[in-house]
Amino acid sequence: MTQSRHYTEDRKAREEIIRQIGTGKEITTVRVDRGHRNGAELHTITTTGIIIIRNERTHKMITKLIARPGQIRRYFTEITEEVQKVINIAREHQTMKYNLA
Repeated sequence: MTQSRHYTEDRKAREEIIRQIGTGKEITTVRVDRGHRNGAELHTITTTGIIIIRNERTHKMITKLIARPGQIRRYFTEITEEVQKVINIAREHQTMKYNLA
């Protein structure tokens, strides 16, 4: 996956933690438009509580996040058993302070 320069320069510690956790399998991808000059983003939520953010137009990776529980909840209108498992994983990651990297 092509990455933006911002990602490759600033995210090495987080990427190492994500490598140890594992990216997991995609649950869903949500389009997010915050009015950024480079356009809308695609946020992919995975089974291991990782959010992969890409530019919608170029598909370049902007960043990966180790999600907090509230971040996961905001992407879903219905909390299924699968989503609840990811929320629980995100809670564990938050307890371990992974999302601060």
